[in-house]
Amino acid sequence: MKELWSVHKIKIFVLISVLALISILGWSSLSESEAESSIEQISFIEEVPGEEKESISSGEVHKPKDVEIANQEILIDIKGHVMEPGVYRMKTGERIIDAVEKAGGFLEGADSDQVNLAALLVDEMVIIVPKEGEVVNEVIHQPVRNENGESETSGALVNINTATEEELTSLTGIGPSKAKAIVDHRTESGLFKKIEDLMQVTGIGQKSFEKLRNEITVVN
Repeated sequence: MKELWSVHKIKIFVLISVLALISILGWSSLSESEAESSIEQISFIEEVPGEEKESISSGEVHKPKDVEIANQEILIDIKGHVMEPGVYRMKTGERIIDAVEKAGGFLEGADSDQVNLAALLVDEMVIIVPKEGEVVNEVIHQPVRNENGESETSGALVNINTATEEELTSLTGIGPSKAKAIVDHRTESGLFKKIEDLMQVTGIGQKSFEKLRNEITVVN
C-alpha cells in the first residue's frame, strides 16, 4: 500500500507541475512535442511497478524460423564400440557426442580419441567408434550427394565380417568368385581383425585392396 501511495503522490506532483506550466506559458505556447512528452511521462508513472504487460495477445505465439529448423529430425547410423549401435533420430544442431550418449555411451576399450565428438550431425551420417588399437580409415562418413543436393548413397561401409556374398559383390573389383572366397576365408580362419587382412584372401592383392579400402570395415 505504501508503494502504491508513493506512485500516486508522484503522479499528482507531475500532473500539478504540468498544469502549472500550462497556466504560466499558456497551452498554446507549448509545442506539440513538449505536450506529448509530458503526457507520456504521466502515462509511464501510471504503470504500477511489478505489473508486466502481456506482449502477446489472444494467445498467438509465432515460432522463430531458427527454432523450427532446430526441431527438424535427421537420421544417423552409429556403429562400433558403443553400448547400443544402430540408427537413431537426432535433431539438427546436435553433435556426435549427443549421438554417442543416445547410443548408451562408449564401451570399455573404445578409442574415443579417433572421433571428433564436437562435429555437427548431418542427415545419413555414419559414425564408427573404433576400439583401442583398431585402425579405421575414416570414422565419420558423410552422405554423397549430387548437384541437386539429393543423396546418392547412404555412405555406409560394407562389413567384411558380416556381409553376405551378394553384399560383397557391391564392392569395387569384387565379383561372385572373390565374394565366395572372402566368405570361405572368414569361415575357415575366423573374422578379419583389420581391413588389411582382406589381402590374405586368395585373389585379392595390394592393388585390389587399395581400390576398395574406403568401402569396407571390420567393425561389428
